Amino acid sequence: MSRESSLTLDHIGLVTPSLAGSKRDYEQLGFQLTPESSHKGKVRPDGPVEIWGSGNHCAMFRQGYLEILGVTDPDRYHDHFRVLLDRFHGMRMVALGCENAKMFYEANRGRVPQLIESREIGRDVPYGKGTKEGLFRVVQLEEGTFPEAELFFVEHATPNVLWQKDLLEHPNRVTALSGITLCSDEPEATAERFGRLSGRACSEAESGYTFSLDESEIRIVPPSEIAEVYREAVLPAVPCVAVVTLTVYALDETNAYLEEKEITPHESDGGVILEFRD
Repeated sequence: MSRESSLTLDHIGLVTPSLAGSKRDYEQLGFQLTPESSHKGKVRPDGPVEIWGSGNHCAMFRQGYLEILGVTDPDRYHDHFRVLLDRFHGMRMVALGCENAKMFYEANRGRVPQLIESREIGRDVPYGKGTKEGLFRVVQLEEGTFPEAELFFVEHATPNVLWQKDLLEHPNRVTALSGITLCSDEPEATAERFGRLSGRACSEAESGYTFSLDESEIRIVPPSEIAEVYREAVLPAVPCVAVVTLTVYALDETNAYLEEKEITPHESDGGVILEFRD
């Protein structure tokens, strides 16, 4: 992949043992969430497309989105979800957006042999009074390739089905997913892995490494940096997605919403810091 190829921070995924509970929590924080939607796809490469036992609620932003994932039917296939949840509840999935999944795979499989050939998955997305099919083409990685998160590449075949105009306004005034921070005991090794997988170069600073994507960035820092900046933070595990950075329309309006809901953020210079714990 060339350095100029489009690559975005498409979405991040919160894996939760209680989809209903996390839905309540994030709505309280001022996110407008989509109705529950179940995933579907082939359990086996040669099998039929079927409804899976995992599903989501999403907070759709003008740039990127947050996906909250949980079990919707324990009697249906949800093994992929269980693997993520067994490690810890939290931000486990990082999806990088590409323009064409098939072309991305073909262009990079020689350089990154751990890439898995693109496949199509979908879900029935609530739309108006009914549903429309949302289709995604994804390029995944072999297990263990990027231990910091479940990293994959995604092409949206039906973006208009997901980014519905009436879903983009949030009471907390969030408008964009603008970055994440990965915490690693070996930030240099993590940066090397991410650079090799993404094809992007990074900038190095005393506090860690930064990768610039299209309209977003990914930072990689050691635990000491998290402890210094987010002094009361308790990490679920290391390595992990430690920080999610969101852009808001107007910070004073965000603060007013949080005050109304009696939610007290941590002190921050020019922003709002909220900490999430089980």
